[in-house]
Amino acid sequence: MTTRNARGAAGIAAALAFAACSADANEFRRVAVGDPAPAYAAPDLAGDTVGLSDFGGDVVLLNVWATWCAPCRREMPGLEELQRRFGLEGFHVLGVSVDARGAEDAIRSFADELGVSFTLLHDPDERVSRTFRTIGVPESFLIGRDGVVAARWIGAFEPTHPETLAAVRAALDRSGAPAG
Repeated sequence: MTTRNARGAAGIAAALAFAACSADANEFRRVAVGDPAPAYAAPDLAGDTVGLSDFGGDVVLLNVWATWCAPCRREMPGLEELQRRFGLEGFHVLGVSVDARGAEDAIRSFADELGVSFTLLHDPDERVSRTFRTIGVPESFLIGRDGVVAARWIGAFEPTHPETLAAVRAALDRSGAPAG
């Protein structure tokens, strides 16, 4: 192959690669505040499928976590406090464990030890990570009654910090009364 043909072939390959990558650039963009929450569902610890659509009209704090994650452990009591404080107003904490397949007993023990009463899902295939384009655990998304992401926390956060409480309150107030 001549130098001229090699440069031409390289240019065509680069253009095709760029076109393929740029065509789906938004597909790999992280879910951000202001984006509609993607459709997502996973089994709870009883094996029943629970999805974000089941909470339509309510505010959901989706928390991605794992039993082996020390920051996740530290967040759990605060998440439980949020559920207790705002649960009667149409607010739900939805914890999604990305622990390996077969870890249901460990997840139950973890929840029992920490007094977790909110809904826990188990997603060993980490579909939640691909769907929400998470970086790791923990990671949390506050989803308004309108299905739009109102806040996102990458890494550990303090669920009972005044700024977090204000974000939850704003999401509850912004969207009106709970669906009945």
